[in-house]
Amino acid sequence: MTDAPVQPVPATAPAEPMAPADVAPSVMAEPQAVSDHWLDSVAEGDTRTWAETKGLRNGSIENVLGSYHNLEKLVGADKAGRTVTLLGPDATSEQTNDFYNRLGRPETAEGYNFAPPEGEDGAFADWAGKTFHAAGLSDKQAAYMAEQWAEYVQGVTQAQSDQAQISSVDARAELKLEWGAAFDSKSAGVDQAAIKLGFTPENLSGLRSAMGPVAAMKFIDSLNSKLGEHTYETGVSTSVATPEQAGMQMNQLLGDKDFVSAWQDRMHPDHNNAVERKAALSRLISGIPA
Repeated sequence: MTDAPVQPVPATAPAEPMAPADVAPSVMAEPQAVSDHWLDSVAEGDTRTWAETKGLRNGSIENVLGSYHNLEKLVGADKAGRTVTLLGPDATSEQTNDFYNRLGRPETAEGYNFAPPEGEDGAFADWAGKTFHAAGLSDKQAAYMAEQWAEYVQGVTQAQSDQAQISSVDARAELKLEWGAAFDSKSAGVDQAAIKLGFTPENLSGLRSAMGPVAAMKFIDSLNSKLGEHTYETGVSTSVATPEQAGMQMNQLLGDKDFVSAWQDRMHPDHNNAVERKAALSRLISGIPA
């Protein structure tokens, strides 16, 4: 039996690999590019928008950290929580109060600790506390203002006292010139009259301030004269007449013919007495005791 010729087996194309059954066809699409920029990891929208507006997307994370580090060195980590924002023109009362309180203002007007000027009563502390608090002053600022006010008041008081002493000295000099030899007697009379009229030291001080020291002393002296507390003699024995009064007496004598005759006639029996009376009045007119 003749063997049949063997037919060649045709070559077959290799089978295509099959996709796994549990993988969706869409997964097999071309993979998308994945962004690795640090800013994309910021989840908070406003923060990311702010960073993009500042141009931080163009910078590296190292630059951002460097900027923050420099800011911390400028502000200071120890100042955290103690920084303030300046008030704007439309700041509310709550914002204003918070601003002043953070700067060191006490919570209430009674919270200040300052010493009022010497001699001031509680009214000053009450007024100053309310005023300082409304102005937003810190406790340290309020203490400084109170101290400066006390020094100012002390200076004004001292200046007034010095001026009063100067005015008193000037007044005495003026009255000595005007009253002449009668100055001591009149001054004593003024003091006595002030006591008898019930003038207190405060009354006299107010009178001197209102009228001036010279006018005040003349006023009281006139009251004393009208009350008859002292009189001035018109003869040689007078030692308290003012130059004005002595001048009036001199005019009266020179208008008296009998006196002029006795004064001019050395042989007149009353000549020596007339000469002495005229000399005494001349001394009083000059401000010299008779």
